Amino acid sequence: NKIQKYNAMKRQVIRKRLTYISFFLFPATFVYFSPYVIVDATTKGIICGSFFMFILLFLGSMFFGRAFCSWACPLGGAQEMLSPLKKKMAIRGRHIKWFIWVPWILAIIILDIRHGGYEKIDPLFRTTHGFSLGNFYLAIAYSAIIALLLITFFVVGRRSLCRHVCWIAPFMILGSKLQSILKTPTLKLSTTDNPCVNCHRCTSNCLMGLDVEDMVSKQNMKDSECILCGNCADVCKKGCIKLTFKSK
Repeated sequence: NKIQKYNAMKRQVIRKRLTYISFFLFPATFVYFSPYVIVDATTKGIICGSFFMFILLFLGSMFFGRAFCSWACPLGGAQEMLSPLKKKMAIRGRHIKWFIWVPWILAIIILDIRHGGYEKIDPLFRTTHGFSLGNFYLAIAYSAIIALLLITFFVVGRRSLCRHVCWIAPFMILGSKLQSILKTPTLKLSTTDNPCVNCHRCTSNCLMGLDVEDMVSKQNMKDSECILCGNCADVCKKGCIKLTFKSK
């Protein structure tokens, strides 16, 4: 039991450190996650680095769900660091991001058609030797994203950017939907045979504010907003939840 508890704590420490590192590297990797750079590149008929990044996240989500959000996302790391400053969790409004994502994707498609299709591949588009923030305009765009993160965090609640605004999450949600159809092996939460004692620890420690206890009672641990951080499994004293990689 002590070994399991130690391993659980170690997993969360590793997860947090990975997201912190990702955030501190964000000034260098910003272009590859930028929602604007891919639009700018499309107007010039260029397949840029963010194009490949979004495709990679979509394909990766078929095997790892939204684990990127809690294990490697730079903005997720920023919100993790800010979490002690805000108790309120952003719960409702999970569909808002789709009203942002769909017009954005349609705009990219329309711009591509108007240009006559992609003509060139340049993964380093708008970077300086592969690194971001090489000019004043990119620095402004980076500052705008950080400002958006801070505004949504302090005005709406914790993880509001992930739930309401994130332009990357829909790629992974759709990838997870495809995984459900293809039944590929994937990282997932599942229940064990151990009985739940309704201590509420899993729900109160969920990074996305999900009612994990209800999910356990229904024995359905799948939710499009779950970012597979494994926190619920690690805080459960009875071992009712586990984070595993399996095909069924």
